[in-house]
Amino acid sequence: MAFQGRFDESVAESRRAAELDPQNPQIPIDSIFAWVWKGDYGAAKQQARRSAELDPTYFFGPLAEGWIDIEAGKPSDAIPHIQKAKTMGAPAFVSAWLAYAYAASGDLTRAKAEAEGLEKLSLRGSVTAFNLALVALGRGDQARAVSYLEQAYASDSQWLGWLKCDRIFDPLRSDPRFAALLKKLNFEDRK
Repeated sequence: MAFQGRFDESVAESRRAAELDPQNPQIPIDSIFAWVWKGDYGAAKQQARRSAELDPTYFFGPLAEGWIDIEAGKPSDAIPHIQKAKTMGAPAFVSAWLAYAYAASGDLTRAKAEAEGLEKLSLRGSVTAFNLALVALGRGDQARAVSYLEQAYASDSQWLGWLKCDRIFDPLRSDPRFAALLKKLNFEDRK
């Protein structure tokens, strides 16, 4: 529901899910999106930390804390959280978010190194177009980011659900190709 812009419903459903399965570390993670996109970063951080308490070996808790910092406009603060997630056996998309955070923080050398390492971490050595879009976006290369997102659409990427609400894509919203992509996804009406 959060990815559809139905934040209050999402929060209510997350609370209900936590009542039904209070020891599941994924439930607090699933709830952070609504909190972040409502602008309540504190509540989102509480949920990320709750997930980490429930399972200290689960990479999503630290990753979520980092992503919340990115959404709050603090990519430098995100770096240590995402670095921690990366050491926990995380998939390649964690490195893409780390490359984004480095680049958005102005550390292009580390961003480049992280991006270069993506190929080794990616399934079958092929970096997904969405991950490449994150890296390009962090670098401020908006045209390339949109091109990669178009490729992600052509390959039926599951990650395109982020485009409607995630604030990191705000710099692309005035690009006609991005607007066309949102329309294809039925996301043209951002709430």
